[in-house]
Amino acid sequence: MVPFMRTIGYNIRKSIGTAAATGILIAISGTITMIISGKIINNINTPFSFGYINLLGFIVFVPVTMVMARFGAKTVYKIDKKLLSKIFGTFLIIVSVRSFVEYLSIN
Repeated sequence: MVPFMRTIGYNIRKSIGTAAATGILIAISGTITMIISGKIINNINTPFSFGYINLLGFIVFVPVTMVMARFGAKTVYKIDKKLLSKIFGTFLIIVSVRSFVEYLSIN
């Protein structure tokens, strides 16, 4: 969402905020897909899990994410827009390179 919104002209702060807000829709659809693919398609029967969704991980991850999201939102407004754009761009490049390297090592 953030790169797309930046491309169509939104500033970095508004892009990050909007992406966070739309993230709930992505999370819900992803959760449903992971439950269906794990439970129905691949018949995963792991304790404390619904398909590929582990309930223990969920119980730990959700509260930490909620606390850190508030911290991150406050931090974004304290950082210069140009610096924030450079930091986010560098992060995306690192993630892209890492994903590409992992893809090449699998095949």
